[in-house]
Order: sequence, then C-alpha cells, then structure tokens
Amino acid sequence: MIHIAIAINSRYVRYAYVMLTSLFMNNCRSRITVYVLQSDLKDEDKTCLEALAAGYGQALTFIDVELEPYFERFPTTRNWTKEIYYRLLVGTLLPSTVDRLLYLDVDMIVQQPIEELYETDMQGMTLAAADDTMIQGNFSDAQNALFAHLGSEIRYFNSGMLLYDMQKIRADGDCSDYLQIAEMVDFRLTNPDQDLLNYRYCGKVLFVDNTRYNVFSQNIVLQEDTLEHLAIVHYAGRKPWNSNDARYEMERLWWLYAKKTPFYIEMMEEVFWNGFSDTSYRTIRALSEENLELKKNLKKAMELCMKLCPGQE
Repeated sequence: MIHIAIAINSRYVRYAYVMLTSLFMNNCRSRITVYVLQSDLKDEDKTCLEALAAGYGQALTFIDVELEPYFERFPTTRNWTKEIYYRLLVGTLLPSTVDRLLYLDVDMIVQQPIEELYETDMQGMTLAAADDTMIQGNFSDAQNALFAHLGSEIRYFNSGMLLYDMQKIRADGDCSDYLQIAEMVDFRLTNPDQDLLNYRYCGKVLFVDNTRYNVFSQNIVLQEDTLEHLAIVHYAGRKPWNSNDARYEMERLWWLYAKKTPFYIEMMEEVFWNGFSDTSYRTIRALSEENLELKKNLKKAMELCMKLCPGQE
C-alpha cells in the first residue's frame, strides 16, 4: 500500500484532479490511498475526486484540518495559502497505521511508477526529499538570518515532494516547534513551509535524485526521447494553466493529462480568453519603438561625428 497526501482548497480541485489522474494512470499496479488535507471543499468537489479514485480502483480519504490559532501569524498570499502549512501537521493528522507517507504538491505530473521512491531506504533519516536547485545558494536575507541560527551550512530541499518516516515524525511531538522557529525571525519567512521544514529537519534528510524526482519544469531543456526518465515533474513557479506561463515544451506534458479530465475544455477556455486580456504586448511594442528611436538617434550621432571628424572610421 502506498500512502499519498495532498493539501488543497476548492480553487485547486481541478489541478489536483490532473495530478491524481497522472498518478493513478502510471501506478495502476500499486494500491494507493490518497489523503486529501482540506478545510473548505464542497460536497461536489469531494464527489468528483472520489469518483476519480474509484474509477482507477484506488482509495481516497478526506481529512478536515483546523490550524491552531497561532498559525494566523504565519505569512500567506494568494498563491501561498494556509494549506501550505498542512504538510507540517501530518504526524497528528494521519492515522497511526500509516508508517510511511509521500506528500505531493498538486502542481505536479507523476509519469512513472513511484513504488521505488516510496520504498526508498531512509537510512535512519526522518525525511527524503530533493534539492531545491533554484533556491540553494540564492538565499534571501530572511533565509540567511534564519539558517544562521543553525551554525552550519544547510542543504536546502524543496517541500513539494516529501517522503516521511511517520514513526519519526510522530516522535518529534507537536508542531509548536514551528512557532518557535518562526518567532526567531519575526515571521519573516521567504518560502514559509519550506523554510520551516528545512530548519527543523536539517541533517535529518535523505536526498533523492532530483534529475528524476521533483524535477522543476522551467529548469528542463530536454528532447522528447529523454522525457521518459522523469518520474515526477514539478511546475513550481510557472503554472501551465496560466496563459502567460504556457510557453515551454514541458507545459505540453501537463496538458496531455489535463485533456483526460472533465475540466479540460473549461481550463482551455480560460487560457484562451485570458490571452485576449493579456496586455504584455503593449510593453513589448513600447520597448520596440523605443529601440527604433534609439537606433535613429545613434545613426544621427554617428553621421554628425563623421562630419566633425572627416576621415575617421
């Protein structure tokens, strides 16, 4: 049995459906239970996801989450909603019978069997994760201030894919430690849940192959014959369902799975109509006109120089 956890709100049900479709399609020989950590899903949202899992012969369970009041002090944005903190609570949210758990962000595509990853020898570590190559070595001032408390250099991982040894997680106790960590830097967290996890589990992480698992789509420049080596693709940052972000070949992969869902036409129409309201072309046109004017002025300046200094090339 493979235990998977995701955390979503109602706005992300469609994208969770795409990710789960890819997971179920490419892991049909495994028995999977998906735990959906949520606090605002509607009945129709739940029915939709339950039908998806049942259609592939898999199980899906909803877990209602209520954050402790102190989490109100933790930073959130439109993209970083309160649901990002649910992965911090798996030790208390998941049934005690779950001894290993794979957490996945829903802006991912799982295009290979994940049994090998799930059964990774944890070598005594609490977590297994992949390097965050975009952030490692490019820490913000707030991150430098936070990690300075560790007194050692940190190897930074991405929290979009986390393999938990649940026995060790439960042994760590409650989540009040996260409050203490955040208070050290007055809640100035650049990548909130990720910074907290990296601090708390520094030295307790097994790093897996990040050229196969949790591979960032925007970092990939691949030919079609190499796509098969990617097990889990992560659309961190740029989202393939946003009209301005569908610019790369890797976004095509996401849409191939989106096409298999009941939301395909709806999402395609959004991209299409949003494209009409995209005004970025005005900026591009203004820059082009500015460049043309600059070229004209440079040409006039050169002609004037030639007149003032005849014979000079």
